[in-house]
Amino acid sequence: MAGPTDGVAARLAAVCVDARGRLRRFDIWDAAARGALLVDAAHVGRLVETADSISLHPAPTGFPPLDRLLTGMAAEPGHPLTWWLDHGDVTMPEVAEACVALGGWRTRRGLLGTRYGVPTALEEQPSGEVAAAVEVLATACGARGRWPEAVFAPELVPTGSLAWICTTVTDHLELVHRRNLRAAGAADGGSSPYY
Repeated sequence: MAGPTDGVAARLAAVCVDARGRLRRFDIWDAAARGALLVDAAHVGRLVETADSISLHPAPTGFPPLDRLLTGMAAEPGHPLTWWLDHGDVTMPEVAEACVALGGWRTRRGLLGTRYGVPTALEEQPSGEVAAAVEVLATACGARGRWPEAVFAPELVPTGSLAWICTTVTDHLELVHRRNLRAAGAADGGSSPYY
């Protein structure tokens, strides 16, 4: 991660911002934001897969949403990573606001909400593991204006050393999507989800 506002979480948030600068609210995007932060943590060595466990190093990274997630994980070490995807307290708008606060993004606030100006450099995908991680997370959470889709093993190969955490996150996002579909179907008293 070259800087806190150009990691996987910031780039995923940039993908979620639409052409008008709006960042819509979806539960799956919040889970994806936390997942992207975990990928960033792995990328900078704060979350390390060992032979039989996961090692956490909660030293500050300079990106407040990531630091807050890591601090929470260090304070409650008994939870699996997937628990943090569902229960962590960081949201996608908080990732975007951190990017604004750190000077990486512009913002315009008005009666119709906040509009984000994403730097052109973030709209261009980097090469390598970070780009591949952003792409698989964007696919899994539906960030490119499509429905969330399953991510398969061949798509995870380009994530390289981040494949273990990307697999964990994308598999869990698929479960979150299915859970949301079931909830939407149950809300109307039926058993079939909305498509």
